This record gives sequence, structure tokens and C-alpha cells, in this order.
Amino acid sequence: MAIAPVPGKCRESVVSQIALKRFMALAMLLGMGLGLWAQAPAPGPSERELQAPMVLDDGKPTQTAPGESAGPSVWRALGSMVLVAGLAGGGLWAFRRWGANKLPGSGGARLKVEETLALGDRRFVSILKVDEERFLIALSPQGLSLMTRLDNVEAGGPGRFDQALERQVNLSTPMPVRDMEAMLQQEQP
Repeated sequence: MAIAPVPGKCRESVVSQIALKRFMALAMLLGMGLGLWAQAPAPGPSERELQAPMVLDDGKPTQTAPGESAGPSVWRALGSMVLVAGLAGGGLWAFRRWGANKLPGSGGARLKVEETLALGDRRFVSILKVDEERFLIALSPQGLSLMTRLDNVEAGGPGRFDQALERQVNLSTPMPVRDMEAMLQQEQP
């Protein structure tokens, strides 16, 4: 192996540095190898007890008979499924029977939302029933607006076109909330 001369150092010092690096690398590898072959200290009594194989034949009764396998039973799993399905069905029945009126938005005795149609972009059209009157309302992020009153729509509507037009014009104009509440309570302003 040819060593190139290094300015300011003699050739022997460069060779000795290379030999020293090789010797250190060999010593490190040898040290790691000896560390792997080193034995761990002998286990104490508690470690020996933990490493000992577990013996289950202690004479105490177990849940399975000697002829049965300890695996899960198909009948037991089927019975559990039937029990869970029965509890879920009973809970749903009880919720429909007694709990539906306690949910938010279910309304009271006088106010009901009969139907709602989503138009997209957080906009909805709903039919609202108050006592025996029905209203078509529009809901948007900006607020709520009354579109029309749906009284007697199924029965043929008002008798004359000009009456229907007058009602539509009156209902389509914006009105304050107090006036809307008064109209809903049959106290026309």
C-alpha cells in the first residue's frame, strides 16, 4: 500500500496513525463480541418461579367437564345474539312509545313540523302546522321567511283569484317577528 506524503508530517507518523485506527476498530469489534458472549447473572428465586412452566392440574374443579372442549359454544353465542337483539328492539320500541316527544324539535301539542325538504347549501322548505293552520316557510342561513299560508289548499283554495293574490302579496312582504307571532296567535296586528 502506497502512502502519499503529507506536507509537514513524516511518513512514519502517518503510518502509525493508520495502524492505531485499525487497532482501535479491531478492539471495538472484539469488545462487542465478548459482550455478546458474556453470561447474564444467574436468575433469582422469583425469576425461576416465573420461568417455570405453569401446571393447571391442581385438582380444583373447572368450568368444563373432562369430556368437553374448552372452546366457545355455538348455542351460547347464538343465545347472546338473540338477547342483544331483543334488548335493542325493546329499547327502540320504548323510545318510540314514550321518548319521541321529549326530543328537541318534536314540538308541542300545537306546533308541528309536518314535512321538510332540503334544497342544499343549508336551505330548507318546511310545512309548519299550528293548531289547524298550515304554513309554508323557508329556512336559510340568513333567517326564516313565511312563503305562504296553506289553508284549504287541498280543499280547492279560495273562491276568487283576486283574494288569493291579495293574501299572497300580504304574506310575501317581510314582517317583524312580533307581527308574525301575533298572526300565528290569531291576534292580527
